[in-house]
Amino acid sequence: MDRFLLFVSYFIITLALTRAQISTSDFDENNNVEDILNKTYVEEQTKLQRAIFKDYNRKLRPIRNQSLPIKIQIHVYIMHFSVDQMQQTILVNGHIYMVWNDEKLVWNSSEFSEVRTTIAKQWELWQPDLRVANSVSGVNQYFEISKRSHASLTSNGPDSTKIEVYPTFSMKIGCQFDYSNYPFDQQQCALRLYTTNRMNEVELQLYYNLNPSVLLGWGDDVTKKHIGEWELDSVTSNMTYYRNRNYYSERPSSGGEAEQSWSMVLTWISLKRNIGLFWVALALPSFISAILNVFSFFMPHPEHAIFLIVANFFMQSVFLQDILTRLPPTVGSSPRIVQFSSLLLMLTSLALCLQLWIKRMGDTKQKISVEAARRMGMFLVVLAPMKKSQISETVEKESDDATKDVEELPDKALVVRNLCFVLYLLVVIFLSAFLLI
Repeated sequence: MDRFLLFVSYFIITLALTRAQISTSDFDENNNVEDILNKTYVEEQTKLQRAIFKDYNRKLRPIRNQSLPIKIQIHVYIMHFSVDQMQQTILVNGHIYMVWNDEKLVWNSSEFSEVRTTIAKQWELWQPDLRVANSVSGVNQYFEISKRSHASLTSNGPDSTKIEVYPTFSMKIGCQFDYSNYPFDQQQCALRLYTTNRMNEVELQLYYNLNPSVLLGWGDDVTKKHIGEWELDSVTSNMTYYRNRNYYSERPSSGGEAEQSWSMVLTWISLKRNIGLFWVALALPSFISAILNVFSFFMPHPEHAIFLIVANFFMQSVFLQDILTRLPPTVGSSPRIVQFSSLLLMLTSLALCLQLWIKRMGDTKQKISVEAARRMGMFLVVLAPMKKSQISETVEKESDDATKDVEELPDKALVVRNLCFVLYLLVVIFLSAFLLI
């Protein structure tokens, strides 16, 4: 009896341990379901890529009918730009989204557990050889567009696969800037993308005719448009076709024209200069210097006026040199601020000569002639501090005593100085209105 009880106890304990072991094994299997699924997915992806790349040749255009071109849709994302005014170049950074259909890199999703999407390395696929027509990087332009990104492959069925690549780029493009309207100038430069294949082999197209996307900042700076003193005004795209050394906006209408043409995507970048300190740093000092020349004719003593003009002349020379170091190089006409400063130097030299002439007339105490007073009429009353009746009586005398009354006429130096004051003031106002504002 004791042996029977011992056997039953041993059987119950063994059964309990076995059930506990089975329950623990089931628990571990439930925890590793995700690992098992991931392992299965990786195996399916590996199996899929081995199958589709087995006989794939990335050097051949992936289209069954080789007489037809492959159509590549392009969309440009601009992430940053930098302007070099001295070199007249723009460095543009961003991404290029390209999509096309590959008719050789295909599979049937039903044979691979309904897997329709996979990832491959960009350099393992056939891809268009994109170039930048107006690049200034020389031989280094080969590295301006990355070829080390990944590609997304989506099956459209057993006949074609949708290829999507998103390579980064850093391109330095040459531009033709016009600084004649500095600092209110607006510059426009085009990023010219093309392929080495002619249109009968590869044709570039705009992605749904969308304009390029711009993202210069993140988070709170998502609306950022300024970099340095430049504001990104607009970014647009259009297609052009290069044939026989000419650019055409219309697509080639025949196969013969397509064999002699290249499709080109133009991304137009419009920039607007925004210098907030222009009025304080450049315009206001120039205007004050011009006003000092005007008030030199308001001084009663020519010696003081000459001293002021000479000091102003040296100040303008130093200021103009400082302006030239800040301004961009000019190819066409000079900026308006430079034209104003140059004319101001000429007017300052003219003012110095006039003041020397006025000083000489003042030293000789020359009087204005009766004939000149008669021609000037009432305008002389404004230029000379004399009473209207006094000037009129002196001018109207025709007797021999009139020569004695000439001494009552104003000094010639005074009239010339006041006349120069009026004319100089009008010239400064005119130049400021047309060249500074």
